[in-house]
Amino acid sequence: MGNFLKKNWFVALIAVIFAGISIFYIYDTNKGKLKGKQINGEDVVYEINGEDVTAAKFYDDLYKTGGSNALLTLFERAVADAGIETTNEIKDTAALQARQVISNFQNSYGSDYQQYLDSALAETGYTDLEEYLITVQKLDRVSADYAKANFNDLKIRQISYILVKFEDSENITEEPTEDEAARMKAVDDALASGTFADAAIAHSEDESTAPNGGVLGVIDKNATTLDSAFLEAALALKEGETSDWVRSENFGYFRIMATAVTPETLEANNPDEDPYLSLVESYDSTLQANAIWAKAQELGVDFKGNTELESEIKSALGIAEETEEEEVKPEETAVPEEPAEEGSEETDEKTDEETSEEGGEEDASADKGE
Repeated sequence: MGNFLKKNWFVALIAVIFAGISIFYIYDTNKGKLKGKQINGEDVVYEINGEDVTAAKFYDDLYKTGGSNALLTLFERAVADAGIETTNEIKDTAALQARQVISNFQNSYGSDYQQYLDSALAETGYTDLEEYLITVQKLDRVSADYAKANFNDLKIRQISYILVKFEDSENITEEPTEDEAARMKAVDDALASGTFADAAIAHSEDESTAPNGGVLGVIDKNATTLDSAFLEAALALKEGETSDWVRSENFGYFRIMATAVTPETLEANNPDEDPYLSLVESYDSTLQANAIWAKAQELGVDFKGNTELESEIKSALGIAEETEEEEVKPEETAVPEEPAEEGSEETDEKTDEETSEEGGEEDASADKGE
């Protein structure tokens, strides 16, 4: 049954969307229903001032206030549930994260924390904190799968570095000062006689990475939170290569090493964790929209001809609409037709059957070219 639903998740999605509860995903709506109470066959979600509010009206109101963001929440959840299994590890992580979130809200808001937590959660389209955190993990894994599949295009690599800070960050110079040059030479000497990791431990002035051998982690071309000079140099490195000194206006001088620039090496370097998950959680949050759409295509999303719904979801994801290339008619081409040779038995007229066959071939060719 589970496999069947996964294969046909898009049918369930479309059915739900047009059944009324569609436009916005709210976790386990049965929690809010008045047990056994219906009006004209519709479940009553709640009653206020003697007025019964049905599920259909409830979700219509939600769509009016939530719009395409509400629709996107449902679509993302559908893709995440169909594409990624909810493992015990994911559940346990969500439970731990939920406890941490609750603790943070309690520390910030005291005894009134729950109303602030509920308000923040409502903005995400969920009413259950752990369910929201489970979906976040699943969407990260969808993005991680996408990153792995687009490794070369994203220029994924694992990076380590050694930093020598400016002597005076308030008065930096174009060339290294005598003190900076001395510290840089100490790094160069250490690299010449030992490993990059040992040199980083002994000489790097970045206290956050020096203890672990200067390891920064897994980055890609979208890691724009990194210093621009650093990122440009890191992306240009070959596997195992160490850069010359890279000057950063913000920090000082770097020596950078690319410890992995191929999937095989990256995965071998990280046997106990998913390096692609590390990438999307730490340095590249830009992949999610394309990743969700790609996963939906992989799962066989079918909008059953509802182009309005498809366009709405694409727009919310920021996915550009595909445009069909206009077919060039023969008479519009700039190349003149060659005159028929004398004595040729060919005529300019074609039978309906020939025209139909050639038209079919042209359509097939156009389809392949799209």
